[in-house]
Amino acid sequence: MMKYHLRSVTILYLCGFSFFLLSGCTETAQSGVEDDHLEHHIPEHKPDSFSATVKEVDTRMRTLLENNHADTYQVHKQELTDIISWIPEMAADSELKHTAWNEVKQISGNLKNVFKQIDFEDADANLVNQYFLLVDKLNQFSARSEPIKFSDSN
Repeated sequence: MMKYHLRSVTILYLCGFSFFLLSGCTETAQSGVEDDHLEHHIPEHKPDSFSATVKEVDTRMRTLLENNHADTYQVHKQELTDIISWIPEMAADSELKHTAWNEVKQISGNLKNVFKQIDFEDADANLVNQYFLLVDKLNQFSARSEPIKFSDSN
């Protein structure tokens, strides 16, 4: 009787342990697939470098100011909002030093605040000028953000 009881307990234990392992693996695999899916989704309007981000912030604002009644106005405004929010991230992924990145982060925060205040129906020239002055400040960091390329003189 003792042998039977020990065998039953062992079988139950192994079944429970197997079930535990299988359920854990399935859950991990599913969450891994979901994480990969989320991690690899990059919006089409996301620039590929800090310099490209600064250029987009400039050109997209000019386009918005000129075409504020276009059908795609809201989409373009949201995309520019996204790009402005990516400035610190893009600067962090560049060759900028930490102190320069801190300055870029501060400038981008100011740019975001100014951008939020601009009414495109009746744009205040002072706010628009502030916006482009901040873009010019960001542009000063663009050259420093690019990797140094050595030319082969042979």
